[in-house]
Amino acid sequence: MATSKTKKPAPAPSPAEAPAVSPTTITLDALARELGPADGAFAARTYAGIPEEDLVAEGTRIDSQSLIDDVPHFVASARRILGSLSASQRAKVRMPDALLPLLVAEAGRLQAMKRAHDAEATEAAGARAALEVQGRSAMRDGIGERDLCYDGLRNALGARRMARVDAVVGRADSPESLAKGLEALASFIEETRRADPVQDAQLLEDYGVGADCAASLRATAQRVRGIASVQVAAGRRVTQRALDLQDGRVAVVIEKILRAFRAARRVDGTILVPELNKAAWMFEARSGSAGKKAPPPGQKPPPGGSGSGAQGDAPPVPVTEETTPILGADG
Repeated sequence: MATSKTKKPAPAPSPAEAPAVSPTTITLDALARELGPADGAFAARTYAGIPEEDLVAEGTRIDSQSLIDDVPHFVASARRILGSLSASQRAKVRMPDALLPLLVAEAGRLQAMKRAHDAEATEAAGARAALEVQGRSAMRDGIGERDLCYDGLRNALGARRMARVDAVVGRADSPESLAKGLEALASFIEETRRADPVQDAQLLEDYGVGADCAASLRATAQRVRGIASVQVAAGRRVTQRALDLQDGRVAVVIEKILRAFRAARRVDGTILVPELNKAAWMFEARSGSAGKKAPPPGQKPPPGGSGSGAQGDAPPVPVTEETTPILGADG
């Protein structure tokens, strides 16, 4: 007996979600291309009223790389959550659309600054290492030339006349002391030649410690002293203060996003909160806290702070919970 087949109704469409992207493929550059540039006027309003010194102070509390590493996944997590919400739920997340592009732009700027800062630090370290090599080489050359001159003078003038040389030659425990000893030897040779321009002057030439030797000693002394005085220029295009300032700018925007999601979650416990990892400790919400908890001394910040991953079956946060304010808390 033939039976008729009826088509099952198509499942109801679910709310649109942001494309699921593997965390390993999320980058600031890719997010910047998707979200577009930040709104300059909105950015100016966001940071208006926050003193630069306060941003710098906030930035000193967190490592730049932690923010750079966390922001791509944090933004992707926020987009997935927003894409999964109904219209009524989305209305509870009171966050302007311009906030995520602003965070990506600020984090991208921080990343570029960090790369430049690190490159400059590496370049300066290399320059210092090269100077140290040159300094050691100049010291070796100077000591060698001093010793050759000393023995040449002893052969030319005899041991009894070396007492004065022993008194002026000095030590070689620093570039300056070696340079002074070399110059003193040069002066001794010049004075000896002038005092007896016939016999002593000829003896000095015979043993290679005459006028040319004196000139060479002075040139070597100048080289030793010159290399020791050279320092690597400290002026950098990206200073640590500039990095700390940018860290603070990124932290302000992250806090605004977290505050919007946490407020929505207190009203609707099914609304999730975007995830942080390395920087989670900085944004933990604690009831009755007098200030944000810093990572324990000598330890890395714990992965996934209690305030950034309110996900899954976790109960809604009570409406009466107080969160620790950060810069721009009223922005």
